[in-house]
Amino acid sequence: MSVSSIRSARKFRQTALLIDDQSTVLDIHAAILKSLKMDLKIIKMTDPVEALEWMQNKQVDLIITDFRMHQMDGMQFVQAIKSACNVLGHSIIVVTAIKDQTIHQELIAAGAAACLTKPAQTQELASIAKILLEKSRDHYNSTLLETT
Repeated sequence: MSVSSIRSARKFRQTALLIDDQSTVLDIHAAILKSLKMDLKIIKMTDPVEALEWMQNKQVDLIITDFRMHQMDGMQFVQAIKSACNVLGHSIIVVTAIKDQTIHQELIAAGAAACLTKPAQTQELASIAKILLEKSRDHYNSTLLETT
């Protein structure tokens, strides 16, 4: 059975991976995603290195990550995802307390889909997450159509 046919099955749930070293932020971001009512599988992790290892054998539809983390910063994390994992389907939102637009633009250039300033506005984060999840779902649905 192919990944595409599994992903298009009625019971398939998209996966969102949240990475932040503050558990409160993880809980807030998880609550925002749950409010979308998209039946997501939400994985919360505090260690970006563990998250990269976990992702190697998983298909992740959305990643919301902090910028300032102990083991590596958001830029290193985005670059590691792009080089180590299946790039297709990864939609990355970086959330940072840094208000420097140059850093935001560098993160986008490195492969992040969006860069939001902490605390992320609920409506903005929900809206971007929903768009990225729908794009991921549509990508796999179109892939399935091409292979059938």
